[in-house]
Amino acid sequence: MRHLLLRCVYTLHFVAASIVGGVLLVAVSGVALAIAILRGPKGHAAVFAARTYSRVMQRVLGWRVEAEGLERLAEVTPSVVMARHQSNLDVVVYGEIFPKGAIAIGKKELERIPLFGWLWKATGNVLIDRRTVTAAMETIRAAAEAARAVGVSVWVAPEGHRNMGREMLPFKKGVFHLAISAQFPILPIAVSPLSAVIDAPRWAARPGRVRLRVLPPVPTAGLGPGDLEGLMARVRAVLEEGQRDLAEGAREPILPAPRRGLPREEARA
Repeated sequence: MRHLLLRCVYTLHFVAASIVGGVLLVAVSGVALAIAILRGPKGHAAVFAARTYSRVMQRVLGWRVEAEGLERLAEVTPSVVMARHQSNLDVVVYGEIFPKGAIAIGKKELERIPLFGWLWKATGNVLIDRRTVTAAMETIRAAAEAARAVGVSVWVAPEGHRNMGREMLPFKKGVFHLAISAQFPILPIAVSPLSAVIDAPRWAARPGRVRLRVLPPVPTAGLGPGDLEGLMARVRAVLEEGQRDLAEGAREPILPAPRRGLPREEARA
């Protein structure tokens, strides 16, 4: 009975947060888009949108985001910031620390979101079409050149897809090509498992603590294309260690894992 009651509370929390989050995204995107049009792409419209959305949604969700190592974002710039993409609510976690002037790389599908898609492009961020490798790589090369020319950081998700599992997916090579091409150090960001506070497929959310840590930079100075695999392995090792450390103090997943069907032999017993 208690489990059923908690499940109902978690579902109501998720639905309410989703409604508020959807309305807030459109409203904040509209205001930020106006800022971008009036003050230009460097008028900090993206930071306004990220900060506002993150702070309001932290209150709605009851999340407390605790960040460590933020001084590295200012000390190591320009850089390629690599952070995991666990959920559509990553913006709640990362929005508070998104660097001013940074360029974010996202999938082309984002442009379909009303107002938000326009804001993404108006503030100088980059959209890549993952269906065409050649076009995606050309977009990434252009982003590296733009970032190097103006000296700003680039924010990317090395896995390329949402993943709430504790084990990371294989990394995409394109973002590492970007780091080597621009000769920017890589700043990995580890985050505690969001499964402790949200289970989107089963419509459940609860209050809780989310920890993130900006890890020491991984240098790329002097590296070339032949060093790509080694660089990917170093960054992966650093992120895995950071993830394990933050996972140790995290709560169990918000809902237990779905029970799998019994093996045929046990089912007959």
